[in-house]
Amino acid sequence: MRRRLWDLLGLGSLLVFATVLALLLRSRPEAPPEDVRLLDPSADIQTGEEWLGLYFQGRKVGTTHVVKAPRPGGGHRFTAETRLAIAPGAEPMEIEVRADLDAARALRSFALSAEAGPSVTEVRGTVDGRHIDLVVDSGGAERRRTLELEAPPVLRQFDGPYLAGLDPKPGARFSYLAFDPVTQSAQPVEVEVIGPDRLVVMSHELTATRVRQRVSGVTLEAWINARGEVLRQEMGLGLIAVREFEEEARRGVGRETVDLAAATTIPVEGLPPRLDRAVRLDVVLEGLDDEAGFTLDDGHRQRREGDRLWVRLEDASAGGPLAPGDAALAPFLSAAPLVEADHPDIRAAAADAAAGATDTLDASRRIVAWIRRHVSQETVGGVPGALETLRTRAGDCNEHGALFAALARAAGVPTRIVAGLAYRDGRFSYHAWNEVWAGGERWVAVDATWGQVPADVGHLRFVTGGLDRQVDLLRLMGRLRIRVLALEG
Repeated sequence: MRRRLWDLLGLGSLLVFATVLALLLRSRPEAPPEDVRLLDPSADIQTGEEWLGLYFQGRKVGTTHVVKAPRPGGGHRFTAETRLAIAPGAEPMEIEVRADLDAARALRSFALSAEAGPSVTEVRGTVDGRHIDLVVDSGGAERRRTLELEAPPVLRQFDGPYLAGLDPKPGARFSYLAFDPVTQSAQPVEVEVIGPDRLVVMSHELTATRVRQRVSGVTLEAWINARGEVLRQEMGLGLIAVREFEEEARRGVGRETVDLAAATTIPVEGLPPRLDRAVRLDVVLEGLDDEAGFTLDDGHRQRREGDRLWVRLEDASAGGPLAPGDAALAPFLSAAPLVEADHPDIRAAAADAAAGATDTLDASRRIVAWIRRHVSQETVGGVPGALETLRTRAGDCNEHGALFAALARAAGVPTRIVAGLAYRDGRFSYHAWNEVWAGGERWVAVDATWGQVPADVGHLRFVTGGLDRQVDLLRLMGRLRIRVLALEG
């Protein structure tokens, strides 16, 4: 199945992150024309606007509009609005990220809004040192949570204030903790200053500082000016952000839609179009990054030796008891960010979907059937959450996976979200599904998107968890190759 990259990995966050590295020192009363501001060699903040065009393999897929303004009480407010059209058949996704920084350039508050068609998700937060108070508005309901981080965070989309306090000499290396509102988690960022470079931007040849950043195992290359503003950003997979005049940045947006996710598929030979009847698959994984902590060997469904992986079809004839009292299973029965298992609407839907179930696998089949009756399979934008999917009744694998997890947990089925690669029609694509507890030490793969209990042997699990773990899959894209050795059944 082809998946849009935003939905699977929250890559929209990375795209916005790549749009601006802003140095905040002091503001000016009026903003001069764009090219005049660009040529100003000073390190002073320039309030006003910046535009970047977003390109995929040479084609325009979106634009980012950055607005910088003084903040009441001191400091500055940055706002970045991004519009992306990277999924055929889906409404363009609109992302707005705002950050308030005080006079000392510390993050004080932030807000993110992601909207595509009927799907709308908002994440707001206030920051006090290492402490973050979060409000997540998804599916028409607000949820609050508090996070305590290891260090004061930098908002991933606006990390210029942190870099501004460092000495960006060639060869210098830095690290900091970046918070991502999409995944609602923090990741360490490693920064290396490569050195000066020449490039043409907005019809001017400029000297820029090349900066290399490593986030969740992904390397991002950026060329920035003395203020830390992005002039060019290369993000891999053919994605590029380029500083442009407003007219140029707006030109061509929405004229054509490209399939960004198609660039991440892995073609293979030797397999039929479907693996529904197969009982075992034997493959070789080439180009695997073991440092990502992928969970490829579970000792049951998947077994790995070196670069070789065996996957066998599970016995799903009988499951475990509903609502088990085992404390180790409690996290898989509880509500979580974007898996709102305790919401009244989710509980009501779960009671309807799983009515009459006798064990965890019986309940899983009933919930999968309910989702396939009530939720259309289509590409949507926004942040995939269970309550939002229940409201819109539409989504693809991450929406189906989040909704299944919430409904199953509410019905007493310990459930976790997993992600990796799934096979269809001659190629493996990045995909998300679930695993449910089946008694003892057994977990059984369930795919609500494809209606499979158990999921077929073409599902290769790499990570366990939501968007915060799925970001690690970016390490595989463009590197991993799969060679089929054998198929049984």
